[in-house]
Amino acid sequence: METKWLEDFVALAQTRNFSKAANMRCVTQPAFSRRIQSLEAWLGCELIDRSAYPTRLSNQGEVFYEQALEMLERIRETRTLLQGGVSNTRQVIRLVVPHTLAYSMTPFWVRSLRDSLKTQHPEVSFQLTAKNIHDAVLHFTDGACDFLVCYHHSREPIDLDSSKYEVKLLGVEEFKPFSLPGPDGKPLYTLDALAPLAVPVLTYSRHAYLSRMTDLALEQGPRFLKKSLFETDMSESLKAMCESGLGVAWLPSSAVASDVQSRLVPLDGPYKIEMEMRLFRRIPRGKEHNQMADLLDQAWRSWPD
Repeated sequence: METKWLEDFVALAQTRNFSKAANMRCVTQPAFSRRIQSLEAWLGCELIDRSAYPTRLSNQGEVFYEQALEMLERIRETRTLLQGGVSNTRQVIRLVVPHTLAYSMTPFWVRSLRDSLKTQHPEVSFQLTAKNIHDAVLHFTDGACDFLVCYHHSREPIDLDSSKYEVKLLGVEEFKPFSLPGPDGKPLYTLDALAPLAVPVLTYSRHAYLSRMTDLALEQGPRFLKKSLFETDMSESLKAMCESGLGVAWLPSSAVASDVQSRLVPLDGPYKIEMEMRLFRRIPRGKEHNQMADLLDQAWRSWPD
């Protein structure tokens, strides 16, 4: 049995939807289904009631869900224990964030945290891992980092078990369309539903979280003619293409505001939404009273918003 099979099953049990669970696990639905079948073959029983719609667990699946959560937690605890045993003097705060926030907000957070912590923890340092949002969540729940920062929207929520993880709202930012301005200072492109020509749109890859945010933003106004000119997972790549005048890109406001050299201007109109920035950590256990636990607790309380 492979650990990823357990993680796949937990994702399916929580979403009750093969397509959503496959997206969470960043695999195709056929590949995801094969992995669930491999787990069932290893266990010798069916975990999914395939006679029911929507998806639901079989009786054995309901029992195994609790066991799978416990096994994954034991694996994470063992990893944390072994890492702590290697170095009890670790003064490294490990962060995982989406690529966009790694460029825009993380320098501000690290600078502020360093200033808040340096008196009691002068040796503190930071380790940053940047991933797409779903991989960032998995990296965090896998026990590979101390804090997760990610975007959240009610239509595409990032919900973690509240009995295990604590969440803090860091702020709200707009996600809206930008364009390079022309010589007159006005955007090169407009999102006019009556315009006869298609607007070149710089898009996110289908599995990217911000792709779904773009879809939600487009729902806020009338449909207009558009054509996809460029596609990538990285908002920084979209911003660079947008700055070259190649089309319109939906970007988090912080991605543009943090770059003093950017000449991009927002497009007027209804095609925008707001996203929350959320901070997660594991809920500390009462018995955790050591230098590293105290450092992480102080970082949590000092995190700027």
